[in-house]
Amino acid sequence: MPTKNDDVKYEGVGEIQDFWTIDTSDSELVKMIDQKMQSASSDYEAFKKEGKRNERYWMPDHLTGQDLYWYQSRIVQNRIYMGVETMVPIITSKPAEPVISVADDEEEDSEKSRNFTNRLQKVLLDKYYNEDRPQQEIFEMISRHLLLFKLGALKIIWSDQLDDYYIEFIHPHKLIISPDGYFNEDVWVAQYIEKPYKELVEMFPDRENDLLANLFPGTRPSEAMRGTPIGFWEFWPEDGKFVVWKMRNVILQKKLHPYIKWADDKKFDKVKNHFDYCKKPYMFLNSQNLGKHIWDDTSVVSQGISLQDGINKMQRIITDTAGDQGILVGAQDFIDRDELYKYTGAPNQKLAVKGNDPSKALYRVPPKDLKPFITDNQLHLENALDNIMGTHSTTRGERSQQPTLGQDKMSKESDYGRIDGTVRGLERIASELYNWEMQMMSVKYKSSHYEKVLGEKNGKKLFDEIKEAVKKGIKILVKSGSTLPTDKISQRDEAVELAKANKIDDITFFERMDFPNPREAAKRLFMQNKYPEKLFPDLMKELKKEAEGKLKKGEGDGTIPPPADASPPPVVAPGSMPDKPLFTAQGAPPIPEAIPPASPQAPPIDQSQQAGTEHTQRLLQGEAVPPFDGIEPSAEHVSQELQFISTDEFMQLTEEIQAIYAKHVIEEKNIIEGQSKQQITP
Repeated sequence: MPTKNDDVKYEGVGEIQDFWTIDTSDSELVKMIDQKMQSASSDYEAFKKEGKRNERYWMPDHLTGQDLYWYQSRIVQNRIYMGVETMVPIITSKPAEPVISVADDEEEDSEKSRNFTNRLQKVLLDKYYNEDRPQQEIFEMISRHLLLFKLGALKIIWSDQLDDYYIEFIHPHKLIISPDGYFNEDVWVAQYIEKPYKELVEMFPDRENDLLANLFPGTRPSEAMRGTPIGFWEFWPEDGKFVVWKMRNVILQKKLHPYIKWADDKKFDKVKNHFDYCKKPYMFLNSQNLGKHIWDDTSVVSQGISLQDGINKMQRIITDTAGDQGILVGAQDFIDRDELYKYTGAPNQKLAVKGNDPSKALYRVPPKDLKPFITDNQLHLENALDNIMGTHSTTRGERSQQPTLGQDKMSKESDYGRIDGTVRGLERIASELYNWEMQMMSVKYKSSHYEKVLGEKNGKKLFDEIKEAVKKGIKILVKSGSTLPTDKISQRDEAVELAKANKIDDITFFERMDFPNPREAAKRLFMQNKYPEKLFPDLMKELKKEAEGKLKKGEGDGTIPPPADASPPPVVAPGSMPDKPLFTAQGAPPIPEAIPPASPQAPPIDQSQQAGTEHTQRLLQGEAVPPFDGIEPSAEHVSQELQFISTDEFMQLTEEIQAIYAKHVIEEKNIIEGQSKQQITP
C-alpha cells in the first residue's frame, strides 16, 4: 500500500481543497492563500537554500565558511563562474527568430500573408532591441538564474504610464510556486513585491485605513516614514482567471485578469483572445527537469560543485607546495634559540652565531617534491567540470594549444550539443513571450503603437491585420537554433566551396560571408558583370575623355604613353568601319575590318598585328576576352583601344558590347600601369 509521501496517491478522495473565485470573500481568500503558501514553505526553503549555495560558488570567494589552516592559501580557480559566463552569451547571442503561421491555408503563401508576417516580425524584434528595456539583457539574466537557481522567470506587464507593455525578470527567490505541477496552467504563483508606503497607498488608495491599522496602529506615518518599504504578495490561482494583492490579513485588491478580453458576464470563452485559456503573465525557464515541479531538479552548477571543490584543493596544494621553502633548522652549538627566533629571512638581517663558520648555524631541510598525480588530477577535474557545463577551452575562446580547424569545430559542436537542452528551453520561453506580445497587442494596442515602428500607412494596416489574424488563429514559434552564434569561419569556408562548385546564389553567398548588405553586394556584382557602364558611369566618361585627349594632343600625352622609340600608334579613324548595316540579321554588330596602319607607307601587318586584330574583333562580337589574350601586353595596344572608344563607330555598338569593351580596357590598362610604374612616368 502506498504511504503518504509516495508519488502514488491513494485511490478515491484526495486532500480536500477549497474552490475559490473572484467572488470569494476577502477573509476566505486571506485564509486560503496563507494555507497554500504555508504548504509550500518547506519546498521553497530547500529550493532557496540550494540557490544561495550555487550563487556563492559563482562569486569570487566561495571558500567562505570552509575551515582552512592559517598557512593554507585561499586561492580559487573559479571554473563554475567561467562556465556560466561562457554559456550565457552563447545561448543569448542572437534574438530568437519568430516563425509566424496564420490559420488560413489559402493565404499562407500569398504575398499578402508574407507582407503581414514581415511587418509583425519587425514589430516583435523592435521590442528585443528596445533601448530602455533591451530584451537581450533580460534573457541573459534569466539564463544566469536558470544555471544558478534552477529556474528563470519572466513577467509581462502593462504600464499605463508608458502606454505600452514591458518585460521584466523576476528573481526566483521572490516567487513561491505550487510544488505540484509542471506547466504554467497547473500551478498557483505568489510573487513577493516591495514598495515604499507612499507608492502602496497610491496603488490602493481605498485601502489606506486598513494599511494604517496593520502597519502603524494608533498613529499616522510621518513624511519620513512614508518612504518605508512595505512588502506584500501578488497571488495568481491555478486557473489564472483573477489576481489578488495581499498584505498580512488585508486584501488590497482583487480583479479579473487585466490582460484578457472578457464578455459582459465575465465569461472567457465568449470573446476571442489570442490564448485559448487564461494564461498567467509569467513565463518559466527550465531545462533539467523530471516533471515533478516547475523548477529544475538539478543544474550544471549543482552538479559541478564537488568538482569545483576538488579543483580548489588541488590548486591549493600546488600553490602551497610552490611557496614551501622547507624547514629552517638551527644548530644549538652554533646559534642561540633567541637568535634563531629573530630570523625572518629579510635582506641584510644580522644574527649572532657561535664559532668561525656561520654556515653551520642555519640550514634548510628541502620540501618534498610535488607528486605528478596532483597536477594530473587537477586537469582531470577541470575537464570533468567542462564536460558537465559544455564549455571547453575552444568554446571559451582560449588558444592554449594548436588544434586544427576541424578539431576546433568538433569541440564546439560537442559543447553546443551539451547545452542544447538549455537552448531549447530558452527558445520555448521566447515563443511564449512572442505569443504573450500578440495577446497584449490584440487587447491593448491601437494603430498608433505600430506607427512608431512601421510608419502611418503600414501601422494602420498591421493593426487591422492583427485583429483578423487573432480571429482566424495565429501561432508564433521560434526557429530552432536561431539564438546560437554562427561559426563564421566554418560558414565562410563552406560558402567559398559552394561558390567554386557554382551551387550557391550571390545573395546567399554574401550573407554567409557576413557582408553588411548582402543584397546590395549581389546587385553590384550583377551590374559589374552585365552593365558596368551603368554601375560606373563616371569611369566610362573618364575613359572616353582620356581617349579624346589622346587624339587631340597626340601620342605621349595620355595616361599610358607609348615607349619613346615606338612608332606612332595606328589610329582607327571615323569612317573606317565598312559600309554595312549597323546590326546583322542575328542582332550582333558587324565585325570591323582589320585596323589599318597609320599611313599607306607603313609595313604590312605582321603576325603580332594580326593577333591584336583578332583580339579586338572578338571583343566587338560581344565576347568577354581576358586581358591580352593571345597577344603581348603593350601600352600601344591599350592606347589603340582607348582611342577607339572616342570614335562614332564605338558609340554605334550596343550598350552591352560597349560595357564588355570598356571593362576589358580597364583591366588591361591596370596591368600595364602596374608593369610600367617604375619605367614610365605619366
